[in-house]
Amino acid sequence: MVDTKALGFEQVVACYLVKGREAALVDTGYASSAEHTLESLKILGVERLDYIIPTHVHLDHCGAAWRIAEHYPDAKVLAHERAVKHLVDPSRLRASVLELYGEDVVKMFGPLEPIDGSRVFKAGDGETLQLGGVELTFIYTPGHAPHQLSVVVSDGSLITADAVPAKYPGKPFIIPTTPPPSFDLQQYITSLRKIGRVGAKTFHTPHFGPTPADEEWVETLVSKVISWYETAENVVRNGGGLPQLLDVLERKAVEDAGMELPVYARNLLKLSVMGLYQYVTGKNRA
Repeated sequence: MVDTKALGFEQVVACYLVKGREAALVDTGYASSAEHTLESLKILGVERLDYIIPTHVHLDHCGAAWRIAEHYPDAKVLAHERAVKHLVDPSRLRASVLELYGEDVVKMFGPLEPIDGSRVFKAGDGETLQLGGVELTFIYTPGHAPHQLSVVVSDGSLITADAVPAKYPGKPFIIPTTPPPSFDLQQYITSLRKIGRVGAKTFHTPHFGPTPADEEWVETLVSKVISWYETAENVVRNGGGLPQLLDVLERKAVEDAGMELPVYARNLLKLSVMGLYQYVTGKNRA
């Protein structure tokens, strides 16, 4: 696990290095964190990186892909087929992010540059990648995003991407990862239960670090997602808008946790509530 020190915070966004005779980096963090991530790879002795695998094209997962590809010019970039076009030409992705966050916040994420199309390849559901002594298997896990893959590692672990809610180390709260513009509740739950049936011993999560991978833990996460959805549905049914839903779910998270939420958790919660509200009101887009 490499802590990308996202936006200056520790234990918020992780990426994962998998090494056999070849090496693959699963997720990359924000572009603004790229130099720290590259220094971490250097410390880990990675002189050659063979594969860069952004699990999906949200900037905390793919933002630094172009910079890491630039540093490791022999690395191939693998992504879901619906993500490939955004890595090769990130103009639509950049516009979507600007619309969602605004220019000041996007500057904090760092620049988004294209990757040469000759280096970017699609990875499909069930396909495998041999690293020499280690095998990766890609699993399509939509719901959080329609272009998301999770990655099973042959050591018995599974790199989840955002197919699971966020659970930060030492923090007693769980935040479903339900952002706009294309969150889908049923696909999210199906994907979560799908990775729960893989039989992995450990989930390696981006937000943040290792968690249990048994079906009991998965059902705990499913229950949290359903609880959030039911709360959103109730607020909207009674005429509430996004500000009210945000207030209700933030107060609920604080009450459940028994503590105030750190700023990075509040930011994630706000984004997740936006996606959930759009889903409940039918305003999200696939």
